[in-house]
Amino acid sequence: MPKLLGSYIEEKRKAAAVRVEEWQGILYSIIVFVATLVVMFWASMFLYTSFYFTYMPQESITWPIHFQYKSCSEAPGICSNPTSVVSVTDPIRGSILARGQKYRVVVDIEMPESPTNQRLGMFLIDLDMKSQDGETLRRSSRSAMLRYRSPLLQTIGTTIFAPLMLYGVSEEKQMVTVELFAQYEEDPLNPLSEVHVELHTRHVELYAAQLRIHAVFTGLRYFMYHYPLSAATVGIGICMVFLSAVVILSWYQFSGSSPAAQVGKPTFPNGQALTGPSEDLRSISNLTPERKGSYRHSFSSVKKGLENDMKGKDVSDSIDVYGTKDLNNSDLEKSEDSNLLPESERRDSDEFEVVSPTKFDNDVNKHSRRSSEVDEDETYVRHRVQSISKMPNESLLDE
Repeated sequence: MPKLLGSYIEEKRKAAAVRVEEWQGILYSIIVFVATLVVMFWASMFLYTSFYFTYMPQESITWPIHFQYKSCSEAPGICSNPTSVVSVTDPIRGSILARGQKYRVVVDIEMPESPTNQRLGMFLIDLDMKSQDGETLRRSSRSAMLRYRSPLLQTIGTTIFAPLMLYGVSEEKQMVTVELFAQYEEDPLNPLSEVHVELHTRHVELYAAQLRIHAVFTGLRYFMYHYPLSAATVGIGICMVFLSAVVILSWYQFSGSSPAAQVGKPTFPNGQALTGPSEDLRSISNLTPERKGSYRHSFSSVKKGLENDMKGKDVSDSIDVYGTKDLNNSDLEKSEDSNLLPESERRDSDEFEVVSPTKFDNDVNKHSRRSSEVDEDETYVRHRVQSISKMPNESLLDE
């Protein structure tokens, strides 16, 4: 009874140890899988963010316009047209406009609703795009004026918004927006450096003015700018697929491989391939009596092992036996044969590196899917099966 109880406990302990090892392997695989996903996700975010800031130009750029003019010495007012030069380059990067991108160039003028501006009517805005060498790249002229408001509408608006105007929240002014270029494109060989703005009137009154350049996005840039979340999802997904393919191919490449020539014929641990039965039969006649006696036990053990292995198995099962499963048996037979050899031959045989059966099993399972190599395995196994009947008897070795 104690022995039965002890054996039962030992079996349960071994089963529990096997189960713990299985769960440890599963947990390790899950941790590796999750860690790989996390690393690929953050790498994909980094790649998409880098691509976004590299590919997407700045959508809107604004510069203030400071007009210069000559004042009149005899009467109040200005005696020349207001002009201004705006530098549109960056001291470090140079030109800030992306090549191949179309832009809208707009001038905003903040004008009060004064009687002078109302009497002014239309006036002309002239804009010149110049390079660093002073060459005029593009030129445009547009007209502008205050929007008309009738005296009655002005009276009603002033009465309603009087409290806001008293506190400075609202003012009697208008923002006049003039579009000079609808689709301006940067010349990569002669980039834009300065913008010259001139108002062709001496009677204009204004608070401030600014130059705005807006990027006109189309295609992928339009999708990335107007739908950032959808674009980020698609971009990160594409990066994840690419990184997953790289990881899978890397794992498949570096998981272990062996020459395809070893698939057709199994080898001994010393790297020597198995020889056919005809070569064994031809070599028997050349053996000395001492060598015949040393090989008698070896041939008997090989024949008996082959007969036991082939019982109840067909040729297709034998392929797996001699290709993968019985590789240890072949190694054992080779080691027994090597023990019977002289000291010099055993020393030469021991100098070879022992091949790992697990790595060989993986290599055979990978390459056995090819039809041509399966045919070679079938032919070789049939050859081995036939060698059982052709194996020399002990009487032949006694001659």
